[in-house]
Amino acid sequence: MAPQNQLLLALYRLNPAMLLTHVREVTLTAGDTVSEEGVVPRTVIFPEGCLLSSVASMADGRMVEVAALGQGDAAGLLSCLTSAPETCRTVVRIGGPARTIAASVLRSAADEDEGVRRALLQTVRHVAVRAEHELACSALHDVTARLAKWLLLTCARTGKQRLPLTQDDMAVILGVQRTTLNASALHLKSAGAVRYSRGVLEVLDAGRLEAMACECYGHAVRDFEPEGAPGHRHVA
Repeated sequence: MAPQNQLLLALYRLNPAMLLTHVREVTLTAGDTVSEEGVVPRTVIFPEGCLLSSVASMADGRMVEVAALGQGDAAGLLSCLTSAPETCRTVVRIGGPARTIAASVLRSAADEDEGVRRALLQTVRHVAVRAEHELACSALHDVTARLAKWLLLTCARTGKQRLPLTQDDMAVILGVQRTTLNASALHLKSAGAVRYSRGVLEVLDAGRLEAMACECYGHAVRDFEPEGAPGHRHVA
């Protein structure tokens, strides 16, 4: 079966022999840690329906998401290319299928094939630019608008409308107190954009949710999603 991850699909077209020989299918479980800060991961993970979350932790135990990785991304990619340790811990935020390849194999392919190297570097750049833009968004936009944006992008990155997320998850993602998150989630629910019950948030009206999202949503879909990645048209 062809890869659902857009980056992996592009690599498959560039070097099919590598993928047929070395790529493995896995199922990831929500809450699992796939890489630790300060460690060089041995595998690169390509989400195909799951969502990975790179989180920064403070000394007092507080955490915030610094990158969300979905169907257009790969976890461990920068470490793969540089052999440098990870700077954040990466966890499975939403469980589901993924594919993996040994970092050493992918690094060798990048060394030998200019097309593979260019595709990997472009994805690293996309993730870095998204993180920069997210920093500005966090400082300038209110929590409700940011939550609406994150939910739309998560639907696109996972291909799912029903998202198994706890309120604690969403508070960490946005870097806010749970009480603040609760108020924003209630606002979206009252507007008829989402439904939330028993740890599952379902997007009911993507158009209404987009109207409530900050301007960064359109900016992210237009400029920062990898080429061929599902944008808002997949969320509707």
